[in-house]
Amino acid sequence: MDITALAAAVFVMGAIFTGFYALYRSTANPRSQLERRLGHVIGESTGFDITPADAVALRQTRTGHLPLLGPLLEGKEWTAAAAIELDRADMRLTVSEFVAVRIFMGLAAATGVVLFMGSGIVGVIVGVVAGFIGYQAPKVYMKRKQSSRLNKLNDQLVEGLGMLANSLKAGFGLMQSMDMLTREMPHPFATEIRRTLHDINIGSTTEEALQSMAERCGSKDLDIVITAMLIQQSTGGNLAEILDTVAHTMRERIRIRGEIKTLTAQQMLSGVIIGALPVFIAGAVMVINPSYIEPLFTRLAGQVMLGGALMMEMFGVFLIKRILAIEV
Repeated sequence: MDITALAAAVFVMGAIFTGFYALYRSTANPRSQLERRLGHVIGESTGFDITPADAVALRQTRTGHLPLLGPLLEGKEWTAAAAIELDRADMRLTVSEFVAVRIFMGLAAATGVVLFMGSGIVGVIVGVVAGFIGYQAPKVYMKRKQSSRLNKLNDQLVEGLGMLANSLKAGFGLMQSMDMLTREMPHPFATEIRRTLHDINIGSTTEEALQSMAERCGSKDLDIVITAMLIQQSTGGNLAEILDTVAHTMRERIRIRGEIKTLTAQQMLSGVIIGALPVFIAGAVMVINPSYIEPLFTRLAGQVMLGGALMMEMFGVFLIKRILAIEV
């Protein structure tokens, strides 16, 4: 039996199964949203128990119910960490669904390369590399979503601290001021404040809820704010003045980040141009004289050179990003 044909058949079967299962999960809704929200009133289980002493378990780990993967991931430390990572990226996937997407992308990339290049040694090696890249692609996308959400959160943090300090100066309590932020501020800052208030309302202490918010967000700027608030609660002091001081520090950090971004913009653009130049030249040669560049893709020596060039290209991009990643 041809291994390539068997792999293609398995890949198509898996794609069909995944598509039908996703359609079922998106359309199967036996009860209305109102009935689900009133489930705790009529004595139904919510699927997880909450105790005031366990602030980490205040929210579901979102393991999911995919066959095979769901039971395997249940109760693992990695599962809880992956759920936090998905929350930071605003991705509505469960952990098992995210793992299934990664496996699916890896198999799809590997099978596509093997079908295109053949089942020889070079095709298998390139297929393994393509499968690894496909497996890592969803994680790279998640990291980009996390970075985008984190930038929005940090940009909103200074304004939120100013509003919180002014509300405290006007005579409101901390909980009332935080509740005002949930109505006045946009997502994601308002969402995180709302989650924190929810944790406090269902029995968590203020310290535990604030620490949980810092862990969910993964923002160093927010960590500074939470640390200042926790110190003020244990030692006393004027919280409004403390928040004003922290907000001033945040503004200075944002200003310095802007200056660094301006100074490194030329180097970043140079890296983009240098990285895109080989691809542009190869495309131009393929259009002008295809037979001249054809041995690069059809012969073993050309494929080895192409693979080496791709690896050096990726290493160069990684090196430039590391050089320009200046911490403030």
